Amino acid sequence: MRVLAYVGAAAFLPYAAMKTTWALGGTFAGVSGAQALATMERNGASGMVLTLERWGIDATVLLAALGAFLIVGLVRPWGQTFPRWTLALRGRRVPRWLPLTPALVGTATLAPYGTIGLVYAALGTAGAVNVSRGDFPTPGDALLVTWIGLGAFAVYGMTLAVAAWSYLRRTRPVCATAAAGGPA
Repeated sequence: MRVLAYVGAAAFLPYAAMKTTWALGGTFAGVSGAQALATMERNGASGMVLTLERWGIDATVLLAALGAFLIVGLVRPWGQTFPRWTLALRGRRVPRWLPLTPALVGTATLAPYGTIGLVYAALGTAGAVNVSRGDFPTPGDALLVTWIGLGAFAVYGMTLAVAAWSYLRRTRPVCATAAAGGPA
């Protein structure tokens, strides 16, 4: 189970590298950081997101890091996941709903979005559908970014579903009477 969670967390590495390249002003898939920032402005990104981007920090990479922390935390005891960060949690129980709520929302949104997107990318790669180049120089560049982004969402969403199911089963309440050997 832990290996699957690590795979889900690692699925964001190519995505994070791509987005960080743009945030730091580099070029990826024929689009420069300045062009990516202009596209974000044109599409109505908030002032906070644009400020972070200008500082070289992509907001979605921060969210991916939180997602990696969540999926690893679902399969490991919280005190063993990141010991220095969770000293305040030692001896205390994390409310069950706290990690499950974002896990279930993430599963319900990212798994279908990523999976449907990968089907589209596969059809585009095979030439069965025309791929719009959008803000990219070529349809091939658009496909590359699609594979990286939606691949991360699909893998993370599916592995998050498995990790959330495991956490749900491992943390379900036990009836005190049944636990003591009495009638349930």
